[in-house]
Amino acid sequence: MVIIFQDDELRPIPPRDSDGASGESLGMMESVTHHASTPHVEEFQFLMCGIDSLDLGVYVVWGSDWKRRLRSLDKRKQQARKEGGLRIHLPSGRICIFKPGGKGENYRFHLQFEAYNLYIGKAARPGSSPNVYLSISAKTLWLNGIETAVSWITEDLKTIGGGKIQFVQVSRVDLCADFWVPGGLSYKFLLSHKVTRNDKGKLFLDKNELQTYYVGDAKSPLQLRMYNKGVEVKKDGIKLWFLDLWQRESTEDIWRIEFQVRRPALKQFGINSLDDLKEKQAGVWLYLTSKWFSLRLSNNEKAERKTIHPFWCAVQDCFKEHAPDNEVKREYRSAGAVSPEWHLSHIDGCLSSFAALLGITNRADALHELQRRLTKRNNARDFETACIKKAIQRGTLSDGGDR
Repeated sequence: MVIIFQDDELRPIPPRDSDGASGESLGMMESVTHHASTPHVEEFQFLMCGIDSLDLGVYVVWGSDWKRRLRSLDKRKQQARKEGGLRIHLPSGRICIFKPGGKGENYRFHLQFEAYNLYIGKAARPGSSPNVYLSISAKTLWLNGIETAVSWITEDLKTIGGGKIQFVQVSRVDLCADFWVPGGLSYKFLLSHKVTRNDKGKLFLDKNELQTYYVGDAKSPLQLRMYNKGVEVKKDGIKLWFLDLWQRESTEDIWRIEFQVRRPALKQFGINSLDDLKEKQAGVWLYLTSKWFSLRLSNNEKAERKTIHPFWCAVQDCFKEHAPDNEVKREYRSAGAVSPEWHLSHIDGCLSSFAALLGITNRADALHELQRRLTKRNNARDFETACIKKAIQRGTLSDGGDR
């Protein structure tokens, strides 16, 4: 059974922090009906936390024979359509299935590996967006780690078309924590204790027992899922390797708290690269579990003064051992500065396109012509003024802008 709700029995009260003035709108919420302050979940045990899903936009420069390789990929795609998928052995020893479809309009080819799904566009060089998209499997993330997965994809891209990675951009990440909660979580418990900025969601019931509780729309920049992970792991038996990670013999009463963070929100948190993610994941988790959603006791009229539920205190502390929990702010107006490498990737791609339009094949000649035309387009003072404005906005102006 699926129930979609907007919490009509809840009423908004003013948000409790200064940086929530945007996007989701949504204001803090509290129940009209006052509930007893006695916690309904009194026993629980933290099992593990980490990244369960990771999508990456990869800026790749393919080899000089990319046109030939592209024709070969097209032939294999046609064959895959006829056969419903084509099995391919790579020199690395890894095996992939060449799938008949792609991903949207930007990524024509889909190669499914055991460790990840790889989507490849037709462009020989990246432009304003990645020309390769990568979705790493949960099993690979938990058992092998991000760095190992990226090393595999680096090798595979080289094999597929002499590809070299210029920049890796985080497009989506799911941060999660798993707990053993005897008796499980109930919708009544969540409804009576939650304080949230998002009043939209849905829940799945199985024989009137809560299976999954969602906060936020599936396509929104942020979504929270709280669900019975043990049921999912036990269902088909192919994820029983989680038992070793949990160090448990049974999947009974294992619950997951999981935040899905998409690209728009990642930009607001200033996360572009994998290094950004590593540095800020603990801070993002703390923001999400304190400012975006929390479970609190009904012991005060004001949401910000309600005592955080002991279970949720444990949830908030999960990532402290993984990375420094430096405070992370969510900037709604400024998406945060990307790395110099990201800009270089775009500039390099645009330069080759610029040169091709003018019939130039020599890099030095292309750079000379670019400089000549840019100089005619605007003067040095205009460029300096624009740089100062952007540096002030990003906090990178070392001399304070005195001129």
